Amino acid sequence: MWLRLLHTLLDEVSMVDSRAGPSSAALLHQVWDAADLPFRAGLSFWRPYERLSPARQEAMLQAAATAVQLAADGRIIPGGTLGPALQPAPYRR
Repeated sequence: MWLRLLHTLLDEVSMVDSRAGPSSAALLHQVWDAADLPFRAGLSFWRPYERLSPARQEAMLQAAATAVQLAADGRIIPGGTLGPALQPAPYRR
């Protein structure tokens, strides 16, 4: 499940604004700003992660890790069917 989630996160952080929609685009910009990296690692068009340069792969991984941290901190609310996997588990007795 985690590999599927990572692959989904990598696709999401490389998404263009026009495909994401206004609220999701704002969320993506928040993630890239928090990672202190250029939006989409400077990509001008989408490419599969495996075909990116090592530097861009590293930037994409950093953005994905930042998204996970922001979700864990409650600073963003992840959507989709796997979104709850990024949030901390509720306290259980």
